Amino acid sequence: MRPRNVGAPPTIKSVEKAARLLAHMATVGQPIGVHDLARALHLDPSTTYRLLRSLETHGFVEQDLGSGPYRLGTMTLRLGAAFLQSVELRALARPWLERLAEQSQETVHLMIPDGEMGIYLDRVEGPQRVRVASSVGQREYLHCGAVGKAILAFLPQSQVARIFATVGLPGITAQTITSPSKLRTSLQDIRRRGYSIDNGEGNDGVRCAGAPILGDGGRVIGALSIAAPAYRVDFTRLHGKFGPLVASAAADISGALGYRKEGAVSAGA
Repeated sequence: MRPRNVGAPPTIKSVEKAARLLAHMATVGQPIGVHDLARALHLDPSTTYRLLRSLETHGFVEQDLGSGPYRLGTMTLRLGAAFLQSVELRALARPWLERLAEQSQETVHLMIPDGEMGIYLDRVEGPQRVRVASSVGQREYLHCGAVGKAILAFLPQSQVARIFATVGLPGITAQTITSPSKLRTSLQDIRRRGYSIDNGEGNDGVRCAGAPILGDGGRVIGALSIAAPAYRVDFTRLHGKFGPLVASAAADISGALGYRKEGAVSAGA
């Protein structure tokens, strides 16, 4: 009777090869051809091609222009989103939201991308009698508020262009930026500064500061914001206190999620 191999769990060779293939594509971070993949993984090109076709059928990889190199497909994004949900971003971020609300004495929001828009995942109210109205689960355009613009600024340029083309830049208030060129300039400022500012662009009489939450590799997965009635916060306080506060909290959450600045992917990659 053959002794059982207790040193390692059993593996299926084809699944193991597919896993190695996907891991290598994620490491490379850009489209790669069949022969380059085969060479890197020490596989036969025909085997590599069959693996890619199988993965393509299930959405794990996509082929550029139907005949070019392969890139990771939308199913990998769905898996990544499921993983982020499994680590309970809301629960992880909650202590920082509560601390921000205490430090600012204003309402703090947590938003995540939801297709071409954003959705509020959590909020903590400040102690003031007059507060900014919002609801967990509420969807909002990304271009018209500090929390949404903090997300938009760190999305790949191709995704930003798709958002501009599909949902557009509707004017929510008289202050909303509806010009693509002006908004792109604003997004550049946000990336340089590390936080966003909203001067009544999503709600009349409301000013906000927001900052992005980044995951491993620099991908934006959400944003925080501090929101207050405009009469209670001038631009000196917005830039001098709220911006740095929210940027620091967002950086702490990003670090807890595995983000390391030296490995970040620049916006537009």
